[in-house]
Amino acid sequence: MKMQKLDGDRIPALVGLSSADGFPFVMTEETARVYCGGRQPADDGVQTYGVFEDAALVCVATATFCRVFPHAAAPSGRIVHISGVYTLPDFRNRRYAAQLLDLIGAEARAFGADYLCCDSTADGFYLRCGFAPAPESETKMWKTIHIL
Repeated sequence: MKMQKLDGDRIPALVGLSSADGFPFVMTEETARVYCGGRQPADDGVQTYGVFEDAALVCVATATFCRVFPHAAAPSGRIVHISGVYTLPDFRNRRYAAQLLDLIGAEARAFGADYLCCDSTADGFYLRCGFAPAPESETKMWKTIHIL
């Protein structure tokens, strides 16, 4: 098993995975290029991370590193939004997605983010990964990052 940021060399792998049953949408090479940009730690932008087994992409998670207006929950104005977490059915229950979230958390710290957030119906997964629910009126799940 190998975890890594997806760069331009991994576009065909992401396009291939996107055709799997249950993946949110089929990607073209042009679309996948946006997600495989090789974002650097201090940069805003979208980055997809993947888990490979025997050179095959089997799990992905995408994170958007962005700046918002500073506020009480995000005094730095930097947050990271997680989306597009998917694992091929034959590779589930191996903690691959959770390990990708840990990797994204480390990248979020390097970015200077105050927290990770996501809006997903997979609440049980995010709760097991340490996310805490947002107020009752929202469907988002949140996880505070403690910067050391």
